[in-house]
Amino acid sequence: MKKAIAYIRVSKARDGMITQDTQLEKIKQYCKLQDIELIDTYIDLDYSGRSSNRPAFQKLFQNIKRDNLDADYLMVYKLDRFARSVTDFHNYMKVLDRHEVNFVSITQQFDTSTPIGRLIRNILVDFAQFESEMTSERVKDNLLRNAANGQWNGGTTPYGYRLTDEGLEINEKEAEIIKQFYSWYLEPGGSLNQIAQRVNKAKIKSSNGKTWAPSRIGEVLANPLYCIADQEVIAYFEKQDIEVFNQEAVDGKKALLRYNRRKSRNEVGALRDKSKWLIAVAEHNGIVSSDLYIKTQRKRDRRANRPSRAGTGVKGLLAYLLKCSDCGKAMTYYSSTKTLADGSKKNYSYYKCRGRNMGEMVCKGQSTKAEYAENLVIARLKELCKKDNLSKEIGNLKNELQESITLLENKAEEINAKLKKVNAEEKNLISKLKKLSSEHLITIIEEEAEELATKRNKLELELQSIDSQILEHSNELYSEEFLRSQLDLFEDNFDTMNFEDQRNLLQSIIKKINYDQGKVDIEYYF
Repeated sequence: MKKAIAYIRVSKARDGMITQDTQLEKIKQYCKLQDIELIDTYIDLDYSGRSSNRPAFQKLFQNIKRDNLDADYLMVYKLDRFARSVTDFHNYMKVLDRHEVNFVSITQQFDTSTPIGRLIRNILVDFAQFESEMTSERVKDNLLRNAANGQWNGGTTPYGYRLTDEGLEINEKEAEIIKQFYSWYLEPGGSLNQIAQRVNKAKIKSSNGKTWAPSRIGEVLANPLYCIADQEVIAYFEKQDIEVFNQEAVDGKKALLRYNRRKSRNEVGALRDKSKWLIAVAEHNGIVSSDLYIKTQRKRDRRANRPSRAGTGVKGLLAYLLKCSDCGKAMTYYSSTKTLADGSKKNYSYYKCRGRNMGEMVCKGQSTKAEYAENLVIARLKELCKKDNLSKEIGNLKNELQESITLLENKAEEINAKLKKVNAEEKNLISKLKKLSSEHLITIIEEEAEELATKRNKLELELQSIDSQILEHSNELYSEEFLRSQLDLFEDNFDTMNFEDQRNLLQSIIKKINYDQGKVDIEYYF
């Protein structure tokens, strides 16, 4: 005889509510008709279906994942008793599929053991993908709107500038250092390592008060934020199929801004293809000429296309993740082959701190055998997947994000109400102006209108900022779902994956790994 588990959820009491007794009785009747034995029941009372962070629900899936339940079916009264989010439904369906548990909604003829049930499930999975793509489109629309105006997206104030009420303003002292970076790089033998050693020896700190890393200098040299916009540099980007917005704002002073370069956390790799980048003439002024910027990019391109030195290259499983705890710099993968006394060859691979490239005043450089560090990290991840309260931790983070979104939406409603009031007051003033002939009264009302316009602009900027925050939180909300699925993928398939897939999977789960004399401290994306 086939066996089944029942899951029952009841929201807070209200008229017309389907009680737990009603749900259970209907499931029992269905089991009796289908000759199925009901072996266990999980019940959540006073819990909303909007969140999967429900005690009985989480316990049920922990038992399923550990194969503690000998059941053929998971039964619910209706689909919305199980989940209301398509993404939640999709993720938990994958768990049921992996453990060969069929899903049945008894009142909706939804049974994944049948062809029609599997069809409906696949349609819902497609909707989950659609939901994800719509989030990406909203992010892109936001980027396009900002790019059209050359608007800076905020964040850490870039070195060479200070932030004022008017936007980014050139910091003359730091701007001279930026110019030096470009000049030093274009000198014969100029390199990122050489610049880092020169600037650190001179005890010139970065904007966050730290020493300069070669990679950070490389970011400065590559960033069009410092380049004065003109037709020459616009043509340079357009030849690379990069769209340039706001070209009418070119005035011989304004710089450029780059959008849509980095991928979101749930995408493989760090950077998007250049054809997907967006460049715009910015609101702030540039520091270096387009000629200097373009020459620098061409030298960097030539160096990037040179063959790698023997023993170097991004081949390590922990590439981009492993950092030295002493200086915070990346630990680079190296490998070499040595011929032994008997003529046989042996491969050696290890990670070594890049801080040594910046001089001993920064870091003497740690190193470790690659196999040791990689095995340590994999073992730690396997322990994490077995952690009893992991789902609860991710669920709590998801709830926090949802609460933040709700608070921001409430604030947006308040601002919209204020805007409506300001617009009504402006309309009223315009009506008054049409009826007045006194110059004195007209002047007073015009001053009031200017104050209202200032107030309206301030509210609109505040609303735009809130919209951006809501968009960011919404994207993070999806990323938490993605992270849970990536951990499931690691637990079930990591050992059988090819090397590239293993490395990409680790980069989607782990933000950073600090290495400290044989120990690792892992920072995850939650």
